[in-house]
Amino acid sequence: MLNFTTSETAGVLIVSFEAVDEENMDWQFSQRDWLYKTIESREDGRFALDLTDVGYLASSEIGFLVTVKRRVDRRQGRLVLFGVAPYVFDIFRTMNLQKILDVADNRTAALARLKP
Repeated sequence: MLNFTTSETAGVLIVSFEAVDEENMDWQFSQRDWLYKTIESREDGRFALDLTDVGYLASSEIGFLVTVKRRVDRRQGRLVLFGVAPYVFDIFRTMNLQKILDVADNRTAALARLKP
């Protein structure tokens, strides 16, 4: 399961993910709902997802990231992922997700792509 915290830099909402062993589904759903509502209600539609502390993604977590991407796109925002481990990037490549997900090497590169 993924846990996340948020911060803001230069108007960009940065969502930092980490893998956790706990499977508290109620908490996960409420946290995901909070993120969806935040995406849809923020005035600034620029988002960066930090996957630095994630070494593996289950299919449900990949689906979650795709849903985040769709919600950002729907409001004509921009989303960049960074800190993607080689194994996770291989999963993206295998699933052809690198064509729809904008992946930067690090935080600085992600923020540069998200400049207004």
